[in-house]
Amino acid sequence: MEFVWNLFFMFGGVAAMMLGMKQMGAGLEKFAGSKMKNMLGKVTTNRFAGVGVGIAVTSIIQSSTATTVMLVGFVNIGLMTLSQATNVIMGANIGTTVTAHIVSLSGVGQIDIGAIAAMIGCVGILMAMLVKNEKVQNIGNILAGLGMIFVGLEFISTYAKKIMFDTNGMPMPFVESVFQGNHNPLLLILIGIVITALVHSSSTITSLMVVLASIGVLTFDNALFLALGSNIGTCITSILSSAGTCTNAKRTAVVHLSFNVFGCLLFIAPLWIWSSQVVNLFASMSSDVGQQIAIFHTLFNIVTTLILLPFANLIVKLVCKIIPEKKCDRDEETLKLEYLDARLMETPAVAVANVKKEIIRMAYIAKENIALATDILLDTNCDEFERGKKNEEVLNFLNKNITAYLTKLMGLDLPVKDEKVIGTYYHVVSDIERVGDYAENIVEYAVRLRKEEMDFSANAKKELKGVLETIDKLFDKAIECFETVNPEMFVEIDALEESIDNASVVLEGKHIQRLKNNRCTPQIGSIYLQTISNLERVGDHITNVAFSIRHYAKPQKATALNHTAK
Repeated sequence: MEFVWNLFFMFGGVAAMMLGMKQMGAGLEKFAGSKMKNMLGKVTTNRFAGVGVGIAVTSIIQSSTATTVMLVGFVNIGLMTLSQATNVIMGANIGTTVTAHIVSLSGVGQIDIGAIAAMIGCVGILMAMLVKNEKVQNIGNILAGLGMIFVGLEFISTYAKKIMFDTNGMPMPFVESVFQGNHNPLLLILIGIVITALVHSSSTITSLMVVLASIGVLTFDNALFLALGSNIGTCITSILSSAGTCTNAKRTAVVHLSFNVFGCLLFIAPLWIWSSQVVNLFASMSSDVGQQIAIFHTLFNIVTTLILLPFANLIVKLVCKIIPEKKCDRDEETLKLEYLDARLMETPAVAVANVKKEIIRMAYIAKENIALATDILLDTNCDEFERGKKNEEVLNFLNKNITAYLTKLMGLDLPVKDEKVIGTYYHVVSDIERVGDYAENIVEYAVRLRKEEMDFSANAKKELKGVLETIDKLFDKAIECFETVNPEMFVEIDALEESIDNASVVLEGKHIQRLKNNRCTPQIGSIYLQTISNLERVGDHITNVAFSIRHYAKPQKATALNHTAK
């Protein structure tokens, strides 16, 4: 039973280490989320810039798998080209080796770094619990995650020794045969692939290898080939995540796999043939075997990147041959999300930014539909009827799916500001959808006029077109205000909305005068008044979109700040 309890404690240590990695990565992501978003937004066709971004982002989120899954999402929604994603993937493989170096620190020097890190973790928990400042809380979470990693490492190290060594400090027979035997390198690579695919994290497997090597369980030459296999096994998650995506998104996942397979092929022969020389080389770099593995893991990815980076375009062409062009499902569908993908939730800061883009797209569709509806009403342009109907379907689709996406985002651990932003987005989406409903109402009025062979007078049309010009300006200003988060535009927007309200009152008065003078029938008059009422409400909802930013924008000295949603 003692063996079983020791085994439980060791696996508990693995769980604590993995949880610590996740906690530290989440804290780093929240702390540097906006910076990371900016980095990803600046990825260009410059190869070295792409590699640098891949290193930086993966160092922050502590997972090349998460980075690649995110890239699959970016390519799927067209925010990044396959070539750009390829460069970032190469950098991601380097960035993911940071974890192994952190873990290897526990065996360096006379000072017990693990104990110090554990205490730092305790301080981090206190910071996260007792301090209300969000930045301090994020730093506390990072430190708590770091401490948890080293506590987990201590458990793994302590109980692995009890399981794998006898009372005399000699390795158990199964340790010699499984971990220290002279195994076929191809078998070790296969084992590395399978284990990493099951765990979904090359960082975790490499970290475990560092620990086991540090306590004398795993030999360095066996660890080399396990590390090669681990690099291939980590691609499985991105391959699975690409299911159901368009062609280029699938290619992104295969590029990741191809890059790691090519790297493995480049290293197999030299490591196999000159095994003893490689062992001596790394032994000269550090006396700790765990550190040697961490160094090898980093050098392997750096050298592979330097060798393959000039051939990145050839790799892309090869992958395009493997996965031939197929019309993307999202191109075949009218109803689609242009900027949102579930994979983006791996990086909430980026997901929140893309929700905004999707909402702005929705706003422009609503603006177009108001223009189409009034064109049908005033100019009897029946050619636009089907187009307006399709736009309304898109607006309903976006309303439903953006709202569902926002709900999933709210379930994530987000910074306070992002929570406020998302909270306002629910109302913004609803306001834009209501604009679409009013456009639909106006089309119905046009159909009714045509069916009953009625039409507005030239003066009535001129009056309505004047209101529409103001609504068009209001739309542009409101979208700009929402997009740029500029409260200084509130006064101008409020003035435009007020002018629409005043115009509706004036037009109603003129209409009543026409009725008194028998220049308008009650039937046409009813439609005219309903149209004015709908346009006035459109102005209210557009204004609500602009003023939604007051909940998270920096306060400005403007009377319009007190605008109440209508």
